[in-house]
Amino acid sequence: MFRLKKIVAAGLLIISVIILSLCVKSTQGWKPSTDWGHWRLGHRSNLEFLEENRFTVTFGSGAPGFEDVSREEFDKRMDEAKAFNKSYHDKGYIVLRYLSTSLGGRSESNQDIPKKEQIRLLKFYQENWNDFQDYIGPKPEDDPTTWITIRPDGSFPFYRYAPYGRETGPGFETWGCPNNPYYVRMMEGRIRAQAETGIDGSYVDWTQISGGTCYCPYCQKAFVEYLKNNLPVEAAKAKYNVSDYQAVKPPEKRGEPFWMEWVQFRGHTVAEFHKRLRTVARQYNPHFMIAGNVFGGFGYGPIAYDAAGNMEYLGEDGYDDFIYSEIQEFLDSAPRKDENGVKITNSPALKFLSAASHGKPVIIYATEITPPIYPDPTEKCLSAMSQINIAEAIANHTIFREKRETPPGATAVYQFLAENEAHLLGEHLYGNIAILASLNQYLADELSFAFSTSRVLADKGIAHVMIVEDDLLTDGINQFDLIVLPYLPLLSLKKQAALQKYVENGGQLLILGECSQKDEFNVPQTENILAKMLGADDYPETAVDKDLKKGKVCFLPLQIPESRFLIPMKLKGEYTTFGPTMADVFADIPEGYTRNRIDPVLRQKLEALSDKILNLFDGKVTSISDQHPYVELTTMFNKETDKLLVHFVNYDVTIDGTITPAANVPVQLLTPKGKRVKQIQYSGELSTMKELQFDVVSDQNRQLISFSLDKLNVYGLAVVTLE
Repeated sequence: MFRLKKIVAAGLLIISVIILSLCVKSTQGWKPSTDWGHWRLGHRSNLEFLEENRFTVTFGSGAPGFEDVSREEFDKRMDEAKAFNKSYHDKGYIVLRYLSTSLGGRSESNQDIPKKEQIRLLKFYQENWNDFQDYIGPKPEDDPTTWITIRPDGSFPFYRYAPYGRETGPGFETWGCPNNPYYVRMMEGRIRAQAETGIDGSYVDWTQISGGTCYCPYCQKAFVEYLKNNLPVEAAKAKYNVSDYQAVKPPEKRGEPFWMEWVQFRGHTVAEFHKRLRTVARQYNPHFMIAGNVFGGFGYGPIAYDAAGNMEYLGEDGYDDFIYSEIQEFLDSAPRKDENGVKITNSPALKFLSAASHGKPVIIYATEITPPIYPDPTEKCLSAMSQINIAEAIANHTIFREKRETPPGATAVYQFLAENEAHLLGEHLYGNIAILASLNQYLADELSFAFSTSRVLADKGIAHVMIVEDDLLTDGINQFDLIVLPYLPLLSLKKQAALQKYVENGGQLLILGECSQKDEFNVPQTENILAKMLGADDYPETAVDKDLKKGKVCFLPLQIPESRFLIPMKLKGEYTTFGPTMADVFADIPEGYTRNRIDPVLRQKLEALSDKILNLFDGKVTSISDQHPYVELTTMFNKETDKLLVHFVNYDVTIDGTITPAANVPVQLLTPKGKRVKQIQYSGELSTMKELQFDVVSDQNRQLISFSLDKLNVYGLAVVTLE
């Protein structure tokens, strides 16, 4: 017995060393872990709270705002923040901090239209600027009232915060222009101060560009430079009969010349702003991480379109180090089974964020599970709803952040994740079926259906992942047996050629509708490689399958009706938390894929696509039976450890907190090529993992196995050891 205890103790020590090595003081100082599997975020930096929930990430102490304190008070609070953050690093915690980019002010009442002169930064500029010159440089001639993003008529947007269900106060926020050099210099000083406190990173709020802005002189000049660098003159001639960009003025509304380039430019502006802040911060903390909060979690065009929240820009190397996304629209899109029995799922948006971030941590700031958003919530309700929120996030390689005292149900999930952290480390979403998502379609005012396609595949029980356009130019696409193009009217010849090479090397390509008829600039193609792969210059009118060297390309026609598959919505002001759904422009919106209101004709086409997938694989795909409509599954793979994870989420959770467990759920699992299953351990009740029996259905160059889940409460995890 003594020897057994020594062996167990040694094993635990090894695991502890592995985990602690992710967040240690190296010879170059503290370096935070960037492995998703290690991130469990506790919003309160209370040690008892953090330890009980086994959290690893919390919020530290940041620098005060320059305009809020005297220089003496600033220096004092900086010293306090450094000591606080060091103490939490010494205990092994990653510490982040909120940083707002807004320019706050106060009007006489909440009924008044704010004036520029009412922003607080103006008083600081007039009275205290020189006290902080070492951070923000000499006082510029242009005062902060000139830094604000403006509409074409010179007016500016503003926002008044109020807790849900309450009236706003006289306070307001507006936003500086990220092309204004003086505003940027101020923000560089702020992020420098944050980095000097020793925090590991900031989530930078309000880095959006509000819809209908910014038309200041700096933006107009920067837009011309953007056109010169990003729009070939030949494309401008073809689209607008313009070759001299110097005289181009930013368009003011959809349909005007250069509108597509204008919305792209806005997203580019935000991404470059983040990059500048990150560059400055890393001069003072070489491991500093940055994320902007630009509402990107909805995962569809309008956010990039309306608020410059282009996650495909921000996810590129050198820009955001993690993604912070306010995803949910209060209770409407909280994951669960609603009163009509509909599965409410955000998994398509989460898969998109995971793809756009290329595996970086993605923090989901979701529904606040407190009154009055949740009417008179009981502890039963809070525990159940927190479990489904966390489960949905984890299963899609994201991290859930709660905004309340963590209820017992959440604590149980976090403790389970902590106990299985060694399995989660190094894992990334994996699948042999990929859906190509592309925001460029929406920025061109075109349709695409990546998120609705993901919803339908999930409803059919078919495991899949999303990829973004950048992935097409990497060797990573060769891991997929099938890539689905869910109607992409715009696609460059270079990326089409990459897809052709993928097929010729043995991949399968499923094309929905007449994809790539235009290039990336929204100009009609002189050549369509994808159509030629089917054997002709133009797409056929009927479905076609064609072998091409080692692979296969398949085409399913999709006629876009006059209705554009748009979802009827009643006009009631702003439909979502942060802006209109643009339901009159796009069909692939949360109202459709989250709440299952996809146009019936479009759903029929997407169900035919899912049937085609099953046919192509002769049913041999990772899946669960569609007899369990409330259960979704995803897989993750770690090539270094040969561990395949299977995550299960049971959405049969109601708003009153009733959890209806799923029982006897049949699962098919297709292994990576050349791999066979050695062992499966499973828990569907947040308990100790137990070995699960399985049957081998097929055993060729990869195994197809089957097993059954005896019980699944809300979240289930299977750890598959391969050999």
